[in-house]
Amino acid sequence: MISVDGVTKEFGEFRALDDVSLEVQDGSLTALLGPSGSGKSTLLRILNGSLRPTSGRVVVRGVDLAAMRPRELRRHRRACGIVEQGNLLVPQLDVHRNVLAGRLAHWPWHRVLLSAVWPIERERVSALLDEVGLADRQWDVTANLSGGQQQRVAVARALVSSPSIVIADEPTASLDAATAVQVTRMLADAARRSGATLILCTHWLALALPMLDRVIGICDGTVAVDCPARDYRVGALGESLQTDDAGAGEPEPGGAEHARREGALRRR
Repeated sequence: MISVDGVTKEFGEFRALDDVSLEVQDGSLTALLGPSGSGKSTLLRILNGSLRPTSGRVVVRGVDLAAMRPRELRRHRRACGIVEQGNLLVPQLDVHRNVLAGRLAHWPWHRVLLSAVWPIERERVSALLDEVGLADRQWDVTANLSGGQQQRVAVARALVSSPSIVIADEPTASLDAATAVQVTRMLADAARRSGATLILCTHWLALALPMLDRVIGICDGTVAVDCPARDYRVGALGESLQTDDAGAGEPEPGGAEHARREGALRRR
């Protein structure tokens, strides 16, 4: 689906990416790894068309992004569901309207106006919230949800338009291990069900690896690792990434230790 050929991106004298070449297969679930400042976010923004490379090219479904007309580029961007580290939700709005915001770019202006005054597509949003475990929160004010729940709303917003490419840039960075697993599994399961291509940046790599197909590692703006997820060993890039040990203090959901701690908290 996506072919990156010799992409370099410079910001003044700083070179964020240096002759990067890789391919992402249609329907694959890929982890994009690397230390902070390695160029991951820059690459993701080039893939979704919001940045242009200084040199090289990105081909999506056989079409060079640089050769796309404005309308085609907008169509490509609409085909990309984005989940950011900061969920970018509007806290004063209810969950329904925050999820529905993922559809706005696909609608004519009059439908956008209608959605502001009337809760349209209730069944579609309800079904998606059910998938992310928030079926009973559709009409709650988003500010009243926990951080993990808000991130699940952000996942639902990215998926509501049925994207062919899902780009998740550190969506679990501010979450604990148990919630990070839940959110990552939701993204992976949703991508597999719909046949979407998932590109995921995560600091919870050891927790995410069993759910993914492939690992691409970026270091100093170049591709340092490209292998099946089952062959990757955490730390191969010398990266400073959270692993199972980082979440060792967090009990596994459903486990005996988790139940013991939950019971202790309730007794308090």
